[in-house]
Amino acid sequence: MKFIKWKSLILTSSVCLVPIPLGVVFWNNLPDIIAIHFNINNQPDNFAPKPFVVFGLPVLMILLQILCCFINDFNAHKHGQRKKFERATKWIIPAMTVVLQITTLGYALGWNIDIRKVVALIVGAIFLVIGNYLPKFDYIKNYNVDTEKARKINRFLGYETIIMGFLSVASIFFSPVATVAWLFLLIPYAAIAIIYGIKIGRDI
Repeated sequence: MKFIKWKSLILTSSVCLVPIPLGVVFWNNLPDIIAIHFNINNQPDNFAPKPFVVFGLPVLMILLQILCCFINDFNAHKHGQRKKFERATKWIIPAMTVVLQITTLGYALGWNIDIRKVVALIVGAIFLVIGNYLPKFDYIKNYNVDTEKARKINRFLGYETIIMGFLSVASIFFSPVATVAWLFLLIPYAAIAIIYGIKIGRDI
């Protein structure tokens, strides 16, 4: 476990606990049952007890963040460090936890929040961050693809991912159907990436 960067793991995981004080401060104002999932029309369709939302969700996100850091550090150990990418990806879950937890508690407190737009912004930001770094990779994990081909595939996938990120963000300026349409675009997005990767991988 020498390859694990414990300092960044502890720091980023701790950030997932930041929203807990907000829940404690407004504990008496929060309903006993809180909405934790919403449909595309901003209507809640799944609920959880207040203690689980305030304390349990951040802890679950910490477990997910620990897994993310382990995978990230193992890949860096095996394939070489890419510090900017590692730093960016390690902060995705903590940032997402803070925003979504505050959004969830705010909705429970009666704030006027459009959950669909918040989620579309978060997803769009994640796609933009990942898409920005993909062209810098010179390998494809678990596949025997030479460096030049890997760079070409990752470059294409990066540009494709950035376009998807912009489309996700743009969907918030339109009706909910625009976000639904974006979700369906994930199918051709993945299919095109796979077909392009196979084509380049087979080219001599």
